[in-house]
Amino acid sequence: MPIALLAALGLVSLVTIAVLLPTSRPEEEPAAYATSPDVRRFVTVLGAGALSAAGAFTGYTYIVTFLGDVSGFSPSTVSVLFVGFGVACLAGVSITGALLDRFPQSALATAVTTQAGGMLGLYAFGAHQVAAVVFLMLMGGALGPVFMTTQNAMLHCAPGRTDIALAANSGAYNAGIAAGAAIGALVLPLAEVRGTFLAGGLLTVGSCAALLGGWLLRGHRHTERSTRR
Repeated sequence: MPIALLAALGLVSLVTIAVLLPTSRPEEEPAAYATSPDVRRFVTVLGAGALSAAGAFTGYTYIVTFLGDVSGFSPSTVSVLFVGFGVACLAGVSITGALLDRFPQSALATAVTTQAGGMLGLYAFGAHQVAAVVFLMLMGGALGPVFMTTQNAMLHCAPGRTDIALAANSGAYNAGIAAGAAIGALVLPLAEVRGTFLAGGLLTVGSCAALLGGWLLRGHRHTERSTRR
């Protein structure tokens, strides 16, 4: 019976998708191409998103162990904290969504920086329960917006069609998740569970550095163009 129910739900989804799929060719859609194509910006965002995902999941893969062994929370409290983590993620996405059109680049940088602060804060102060909750919520508030803002950036800087750029960004982010879990598995026996959050935080700092480098490079290019004029 459960399998039949799942099959029925799958059939409903199939019919819904078939009805709602656009009939026009992808390249004919209004958002088929980016508003400001920029190969360097595209590569920077891809790399920053992948690094950020790797950083997040280097630590997040072991968050239950961290909250139990380092912070000293009971299993029932850890479950409540996960609910709070999800609420923080939802709040972060909601706030970012309201500001994204006005501040697309700042929103991405803020999300990545917040994630780095949350992870490094957990590493440094995770043994104190109040601090652990605060930094866990910071990390949760950033996790969703990071991917959301990188996808939004694809609509602005994709060098080709935006659907391909969005797929590339999803692939890079998922590769980052897999890499993060693998890095965490390597760090865990060497530096224990706290070390996974240090490693993840540093990877996220690397994502911040990539964004900063891209911003500085764009500023230098704009200055050169202005000088030539």
